[in-house]
This record gives sequence, C-alpha cells and structure tokens, in this order.
Amino acid sequence: MEQTQNEKLSLINGRIHTASGISSNITFEHGRIVSIGDTASSLDGKIIDLRGRTVLPGFCDTGLDFLSWSENQERLNLSSVHSLKEFGDSLSTYAHANPKPLRGWYIANNLPDDIVISRDDIDDLISALPCAVIDSRNSHAVLNTQAMNEFNMPQDNVELDEFNQHLPDFSTEDILYLVKTYGPKINALGITEIWSDFYGDAKRLWDILFGEAIDMFTFRMRTNFGFDDVHSLNEFLSTGLRTGDGLPFCRLGGILINGQLDQKEQKGMITSAHLSGCQIISDNNKSCINALEHVIKRVRKSSRHVIRDVSASITDRMKILNLGGILIHGHDDTFIHDAFRNGLVISAGSDEVLVPPMKNISKMVSDGLSVAEALSVYTWGASWNGGVDSHRGELAVGNDADMVVLEQDPFSVRPEEIAGIDVSMTFIAGCTVYDSGAV
Repeated sequence: MEQTQNEKLSLINGRIHTASGISSNITFEHGRIVSIGDTASSLDGKIIDLRGRTVLPGFCDTGLDFLSWSENQERLNLSSVHSLKEFGDSLSTYAHANPKPLRGWYIANNLPDDIVISRDDIDDLISALPCAVIDSRNSHAVLNTQAMNEFNMPQDNVELDEFNQHLPDFSTEDILYLVKTYGPKINALGITEIWSDFYGDAKRLWDILFGEAIDMFTFRMRTNFGFDDVHSLNEFLSTGLRTGDGLPFCRLGGILINGQLDQKEQKGMITSAHLSGCQIISDNNKSCINALEHVIKRVRKSSRHVIRDVSASITDRMKILNLGGILIHGHDDTFIHDAFRNGLVISAGSDEVLVPPMKNISKMVSDGLSVAEALSVYTWGASWNGGVDSHRGELAVGNDADMVVLEQDPFSVRPEEIAGIDVSMTFIAGCTVYDSGAV
C-alpha cells in the first residue's frame, strides 16, 4: 500500500458522490473520512488532483467464491486448442512453468469436445504428479495414472462432482499464495470487499485467514462458513467466533444453510445460528425460509439474515421478515426490478467467475434500472446486507475511507458505455490498494 491509514490524504477537483450530494473534495485520515467539501485552499497533508474524475463508494461483491475463482486463474485453459498435438504442447508447457501446482495437482479446464484423450495421453506428458483434464461441459475429468492411484479408483474418467470430492484441501501455502496474488486483481476492478463462502474445515480456514494471511490482504474478506450438520455448527460456535465486523481486512460473516439438507437439520442450524446472534445466509429454499420465519417470530433478535439466489416467488415473505437478498450473476436477473419496486435490499454476487462491477452495472442500467439503483447493488445494498451500513456503503464523514475513482461518471454516459469506464484508483481504509497511474 502506498500510504498508511494514519496519513491524511485529500482528493480534490473531483465529482465525489457523497451521501448528501456531489462535492469536489474529500479528505480521509486514520482510515476514516474526516471532511467533505468544495473548498481546497485550507487542506493540508497529501493532495491528489482528480481533474474531474468521479469518486464512488468502494464496490462489494457479496458472492465471490474466492478460492475457486483464484484457483481457476492458475488452471490451464484448453478452450483454444484445436488438436491432440496442441493439447500436448499446452499441457507440457504448463507443467514445466508450474513445478509446484496448487494442491499438488495439475488441472486443465475446457477441453474441446472434438478432442478425445485418454489416461495414456496424459501419462506420456505428466506422470510424477496427479493430473486431471476437465471437459468443456464441466461434467467429467480424465485422470492420469498417478491421479487414479491417489483416488484409489479403477477408472480414469470420473464425474466432476466425484473428482471435486476427492481433490485435496488447499494447503496453508496455497491459500497464502492465492490471497497475495489475486487480491490486486480484485482491487483493479474497484472492489474493496468480497464475501466468500467456505465449507469443510471452517476453523482451520479461519485460523489461516486470521493468522498467516492477515497482512497480505488488499481487500476486505468476509468469510461465510457452511456446515454439514448441527453438531459441526455448534462445535464451531463453541469457539466463541461470531458474526461481526472484526478485523479491518478479514471478518467472520454469516452461517450458510444448505438447502439440500433435510428440514430437521436446516431448522436446527437456523435456530442455533439465530440464537447465537449470527447472520444466516440461506438458499432460496422453502423449508429454509419456513424455518427462518419460525425462529424470527419466536425470538426477535437484530441479526440481519439474507437469502441467496433470490426470486420473485418469495418477494412478499422477504419483505415481511426484513430479509436481504443476494442476486448471483445470471440467476433470475428479471427479479431485480420487482425487488426495487417492493423495497427489498439486494446485493450482487459473482459465484466462481468474477464479474466486473462496471460491466454488471451497465447491464442492469440497460435493462431498466436507474444508475443509482444499479450502483447501490454494489455499495449501500451490500453494506446493508452485511450489517455495516452505519459506516460503509456511502461516502460520509465518519465512514470508512473505502472508495473507487473512475475515469468517467456513470451518471453522465449512456448505459452501454458504463461497462467501458476504467478504474483509476481504489482505496481501502484510506490506503491506496490500486493505482492505474492515470491520475
């Protein structure tokens, strides 16, 4: 980071969209906004002249599977190969360039349907470490002999779900590498916070993020944890960890409720999480929502619960229960108009493929939302869903100095042009985490 949170920094001569209107200048110190105004003559400390650029609250992606997304950047993409020879050349080059692959596995994605490979083809190229080649439909993986030995499986072609179940967990070294390498790529899109869902050994992941990785973060990481049953959830809760803002760059988020579990397990997990003061993040599932309604009406607490993959069919119930909603990119996009009309708070999530906020905002505006509504999905709406709207999501004195500087004002261009607006700078808690060099 280019400066510390304690240093005073002023951005002047910009179009700064604050909670009360547009201003020219904004100053932050100790990680918080300390003044907003139109007079720059009395400012001290470091000053950056924006020369008319636009400043907005930092963007929050409330559904990015960070580990899966960042690992996919490390995998070999075979979509552009056209022959068995090109496949072999690509895989050999990839293995040579990556002597220590993540999880100890070489993984290639998107093999074209017209290229047929076998275990022997992969063995001829990679034999010392396990390797899997996944088809373009993400349905099956072809394994080399070493991978079959690790799986203890007789066949070299397995369904992708089965492959993912056998894939080793990320090592601590893997997680540290991914945070350090791909955080800056997130910042370059104007994103200052992501919510990421973790299943499995939640306590181990939290200890890594809280411990070894904490000094590597250039984005705010909100970790949502999922469990297979009430017992494992209660074991986690017994450690004393709870939903809250916590550390500046890594905090415990919500408890994930899997809609595939039976109703008894769902109800038990929802009850435990709610009574413990944790936020609940539930699938759009009738039995989950029924359990949420039951426990909210029985025990009134202030926890702000959220539904993922929201749809028009549950709008009325969400409004009555004061539930927020996460719209995963590409899932029932038509619902968002009804959501705004009904006063629901909606935020945006990318899932496993990171969607640039400006691109998604452009699409939403082209589909009929106002620019303010579309922006709120990444700013105020995300902060409200996360329970941090008292100090994030809007540019106001006292709020966290999380903001993005854009080359153009999305309010001043045509909807289809919003996607092409470049990010100039990104700040988190008053620190520069991305600088294109344009300012």
